[in-house]
Amino acid sequence: MKKQKVSIFQMVNTTFLICLALVGILPFVHMIAVAFSGGAASASNSVGLVPVDFSLNAFEEVLQDKSFMKSIVISVVRVFLGTVITMVLTILTAYPVSLSAKEFPGRKFYVVFMVITMLFSGGLLPAYILNTRIGLVNTIWALVVPGAIPIFNVIVLLNFYRGIPNEIREAALIDGADDFCCLKNIYLPLSRPCLTTLTMFCVIGHWNAWFDGLLYMRDNTKYPLQTYLQVYLSSLSDIKSQQEVTQMLATSDRSLMYAYIVLSCIPILLVFPLLSKHIKSGLVLGSVKG
Repeated sequence: MKKQKVSIFQMVNTTFLICLALVGILPFVHMIAVAFSGGAASASNSVGLVPVDFSLNAFEEVLQDKSFMKSIVISVVRVFLGTVITMVLTILTAYPVSLSAKEFPGRKFYVVFMVITMLFSGGLLPAYILNTRIGLVNTIWALVVPGAIPIFNVIVLLNFYRGIPNEIREAALIDGADDFCCLKNIYLPLSRPCLTTLTMFCVIGHWNAWFDGLLYMRDNTKYPLQTYLQVYLSSLSDIKSQQEVTQMLATSDRSLMYAYIVLSCIPILLVFPLLSKHIKSGLVLGSVKG
């Protein structure tokens, strides 16, 4: 049995990918180590990849923060509502514009109109005025409605639909199916990997968004998680009172900051593997016979 030779390219490529993975993983490992370290060790910047003076004080303090826990609930609600609304509207928008110009007159106009919105926007001030006048400000809808239809996602999905053989749809129409039946029973099952990818984009996008919460939420008790973290962590650099300085001996600002960040990453780290496994199932789950 001959041994398979490893080329120089494979060795270099493997080494490069390992180094790239370490660049992404090691900073997160360092944050975890600092979060679990004692206040004096983390404040003196003497923590590497292993916790020093192991302590749970930072996590205990974070979990006692009621505003932090409430912001997680708001973010979860935002992710659920935003993802459902975005995916439904994206599917309903992409299907008709994926048809030919003969089947959908005016298709080119709508596609060009959507692409223009990717290149030019109304601006931040007009968007704020519009959302204020229609009563979205300081509500959860201000976080999910303005960006409910990402045109990039629509273009990705319509191009995927156009790659599905049209003979499948024509056969269904001959058998008496309508467009909604074709969308439900043909296009959605065949586009499951693409839909899973777009769903992952929506989940991560809504979970990581922070600026719209800062812009549209007038009550800081309604901040989503990332907005709350941005505001709270920025305040850690303010001048400390004597009591706060004494408390830092047990829990430093760095330990506290990294504990917040680590806990905020856990939900998305749990969701990502559940979605990513479906992406590997294939781009097209069916084909045309004959």
